[in-house]
Amino acid sequence: MKHLDFPKYSKIILGLLSLIFGGKAYAYDSEDLAAQLLEAKKQIELLQTQITRIEAQLEQLPKTADADLEERVEELELVSVEMDESIGSRAVVSAFDAVSLDIGGFFDSTVTLAIGEDGTDISFNRQVFELLIRAKLNERWDLFVAQAFIRDADLDLSDADNRLSPNFGNNNSPIETDTIIGWGQYHHSDLLKIQFGRFITPLGIVNVEHFPATLFDTSKPQFLRPISEQNLFSSFTNGVNIYGAKYFGNNELSYAAYAGVWAGNSSNATFGGRVGYHHANSGFTIGVNAASGDRSDDLSDDRFYTGGIDILYDKGPLLWKSELYATAEGIGTDRIGFYTQPALRLSDKFTLFYRYDFFDGGEIIGESTEHVGGIVFDPGINVRLRALYRMRRLRENLNAPESDLDIIQFSSTFNF
Repeated sequence: MKHLDFPKYSKIILGLLSLIFGGKAYAYDSEDLAAQLLEAKKQIELLQTQITRIEAQLEQLPKTADADLEERVEELELVSVEMDESIGSRAVVSAFDAVSLDIGGFFDSTVTLAIGEDGTDISFNRQVFELLIRAKLNERWDLFVAQAFIRDADLDLSDADNRLSPNFGNNNSPIETDTIIGWGQYHHSDLLKIQFGRFITPLGIVNVEHFPATLFDTSKPQFLRPISEQNLFSSFTNGVNIYGAKYFGNNELSYAAYAGVWAGNSSNATFGGRVGYHHANSGFTIGVNAASGDRSDDLSDDRFYTGGIDILYDKGPLLWKSELYATAEGIGTDRIGFYTQPALRLSDKFTLFYRYDFFDGGEIIGESTEHVGGIVFDPGINVRLRALYRMRRLRENLNAPESDLDIIQFSSTFNF
């Protein structure tokens, strides 16, 4: 609303006064007219003051209403949260002191048919549940823990040469439980993050992916089996991991450097690292890896050195992973492991894959080759179902005969 301007409307006011007083205004002398004019001006100024006061009240009214409305919305939100916690319409997690707390996990189950040259066995041989917890402590610090509960019947070859007769062990023993991962992390920037505790050894492709929900085959390449060993390098490390990435548009240069001990040998240091480059337009990622560990369980010298390369192609319907590693052993013969795994995404739900997997573990472990083919069905983002065939060929070693083992396997992973 505009304020009245007395000088601008003075002639109009005088005209109104003349009408009010019936033309008698001109009969008064100049002093009377000036007095009347002053009184009229006071009345107009009073009206202007009242108008200004009303305008101020109008301006304040929406703000007050908004504040009242916001307060009522906050009250309703609080009531809604309390109802959710009481009724359970959605899981609500509260942290003691952390800024945020995320809880997830997965359940993985496998049924396996093993056909050997001198026998056949079938079993629901593996059930794994892992609980994953991540807490954001503040802007710089995070905590992550993966607690596993495992019931596993190992596949053994029970003949004298451990080659011909497959047999699943007894899984009625107490469930194995282990803190698979547990680390604290300091986040300085994308280029510098520091983990300390127990972490996945940051080498290669499959070892870093690790979780069954992301894998086409929950049985990892042979050089990573079992995960409690270090055939070419340890799958997990207890120590410190420094890593980060530098971005160039859509491209990424990443690095990781770690040092610590392997869980199976706390007396001797293990260390290594990886440098990788991802070129977004081509779909290629290439990594160079190096590591060192010790196979002895005391202070004796059985140190080995591992070098390797990994190549990932991921573009369109094609996903292709390949890794190659070789060791220089302190004691015994050197080792080598290699696999290549092309996969074709038929749709958002179906994927076909094949893996050629070769591992030479030296004169004690021996040499073996696997061919794995399978189909993966993802009915939803939280469910992965697999059907695969695995043919394992064990080479003749230390007078043990060459043998073939055929495996048909069905597995499911449910993650949340």
